[in-house]
Amino acid sequence: MTDTDELAITDGEGDDLPDEALAELAAIEDEGEGETADQASDELDRLRADLDAEREARRAAVARYREAVLAAEPALPPDLVAGDSLAEVDASVESARRAVAQIRERLAAEADEDAARGFPVGAPGRLEPSVEGMSSAEKIALGLERRAGA
Repeated sequence: MTDTDELAITDGEGDDLPDEALAELAAIEDEGEGETADQASDELDRLRADLDAEREARRAAVARYREAVLAAEPALPPDLVAGDSLAEVDASVESARRAVAQIRERLAAEADEDAARGFPVGAPGRLEPSVEGMSSAEKIALGLERRAGA
């Protein structure tokens, strides 16, 4: 309490209050401020807890949204879809869609190139060995192998 506050406090008749009364009023005021500070501290703790709960709820909602997007579009690689907010998840989904589209285009172009070559990619089918160009001994050995296998 300041000196101007003390001067402003008077009794009902306009006389200044005695120092003892002023001291009691100051003590009561200090107790009120202590209670107010305790109440403010409690309120601050409650608000912090509410804020933490809201942040956790937001994180859970973003995680559920991410999982729903991945379930709806299984072609998207989960490693490319991330974010701490809905906007960040949406941006990463768009980026993943572009990456998947580019990979598909590249694979289609490679398939077209392979088709233009005239033969399929991979190992050729198993065929009987041709006897053209074999010596007589190789032809006899081949015939014996076939007879033993049959």
